[in-house]
Amino acid sequence: MDNINLIDEVELKKQKKKYFASLLWKLTVSILVILALQTVFVLPRSFFTGFMGTFSQKVHNGFTYAYLRFESSGALNTVVSVLTYLDLMISVSVGALVLYLLTKKTAQKPERSSLKFGWWLVMFLCCFGIGGIGQFIGSIVNGILIAPAAILNMALSGVLTSSNLIAELLYADDSWIYLIFGIITVGIVVPILEELIFRRLVINSTCKYGYGAAIMISAFTFAVYHGNFIQFFYAFGLGILFAYIYCNTGKLRYTVLLHMGYNLYAAMIIPLARKTIPAGVVDSIQNSLNKFSETIQTYPGLMEEAFETYSNEVTRLFEIHPGAIFGLILTAMVTLFYFFLIFVGIILLIVFLKKALGVRKNMMLGQKGTKRCAAFNYGAIIFYVFAVLIFGAYYLVIYLSTILTPLLGNI
Repeated sequence: MDNINLIDEVELKKQKKKYFASLLWKLTVSILVILALQTVFVLPRSFFTGFMGTFSQKVHNGFTYAYLRFESSGALNTVVSVLTYLDLMISVSVGALVLYLLTKKTAQKPERSSLKFGWWLVMFLCCFGIGGIGQFIGSIVNGILIAPAAILNMALSGVLTSSNLIAELLYADDSWIYLIFGIITVGIVVPILEELIFRRLVINSTCKYGYGAAIMISAFTFAVYHGNFIQFFYAFGLGILFAYIYCNTGKLRYTVLLHMGYNLYAAMIIPLARKTIPAGVVDSIQNSLNKFSETIQTYPGLMEEAFETYSNEVTRLFEIHPGAIFGLILTAMVTLFYFFLIFVGIILLIVFLKKALGVRKNMMLGQKGTKRCAAFNYGAIIFYVFAVLIFGAYYLVIYLSTILTPLLGNI
C-alpha cells in the first residue's frame, strides 16, 4: 500500500510540474510578443528622430527648418509620447490575445463571491502602502545597480546625471493631448489588459492545484513583466494583493478598479496638478536655486546677497505668472496627500495581513509540494532565463546611454 501511495505521489508531482510548465512557457511567449511589438514600433520612430536630429544640423533648408520648429514647439514630443501610448495599448492587447488562445482549453475559474465596498476601500488604501514600500526598496536596488554607470558618466562629462527611463513616458510632456492619452492608456486600458493577463488568464490556468502557487506565479510574472527593479517590488506586492482578491472573489472587476485607481493617482494625478503651473516656471525656479547654490559654494561670504538676489528673481517670476502660486500649492498638496495615503496604506496593510494570515490555511489546503513543482520545471527555467534577459537589457541600455552620451557629445 505504501508503494502504491509513493507511486501516486510521484505521478502527481509529474502532473503538477507539467501543468505549471505549460503555463509558464506560454506566458513567456506572450510577454515576448508584447516586448517584440514594442521594439518593432519604437525602433523606426527612434531612428527617424535620431536621423532628423543629425540631418537638420548638417543640412539647412525649408524642410529641416520646419522640422526644427516642430521639435522646439514641443509638438514632436507630444506626437512621440502619444504614439508610445498607442504602441503600449496595441502590444499588450496582442499579448493578451496570444495568452488567451494558448490557455483557453485549460482555464478554470475560482468560485465567485462578493467583496463589500468597505473592504474594497481598505484594499485600495493598502495599494498605496504596498506601492510606497515597493518603490522605496526598488529605488535603493536600482540606485545600487546604476551607481557605477553614474560615476563613470561623471568622470567622462564632469557632471553627475541620473537615468530614469520610467519617468520619460509619464513626465515627457505636459500637453493636454498627452495627458488625456496617458489617462486612457495608463489609467484605463492597460489596467484592464494586465488584470486580464496576470489575474484571470494566469490564475485560471494555475489554480487547479490550489491558490497558493497561483497567487505567487501571478505576482512574480507580473513583476518580471515590468522589466526593471524600480517597479519590480511594488508590482510584486500589488500582484499578490490583486491575485489574493481575485482568488477569493472570482471577479476581475474588483482588481481592475483597484488597478485603475492606483495608476490614475500615482501616475496621472500629480502630472495633472503640474499642468496648472505655467510652462517654464518650475525650470526657472530650479535654475535660480542652482545659481544660488553655486554662488554660496564658490563665495560663502556672499550668502546674504545671493539669497536676496535670487529671491527677488523668484518674486518677479511669480508677479509675471500669478497663477503659478496656485499650481505649486496644488501640486504640493496632491504630493503630500499621496504620502499620507502611503502612510495610511501601510497601517491598514499591517492589519490586513493579520486577517490574511488567518485564512491562509484554508487557501493552502491540499497544496503540499505544489509551490516547489511550480518553481522548478522546464517552463519555469525558460521564464527565469527570459527574466534575466529582460532585466539585463534594461540596465544595459541605461549603462550604454549613460556612458556613451558624454563621449558622443565630445565628438
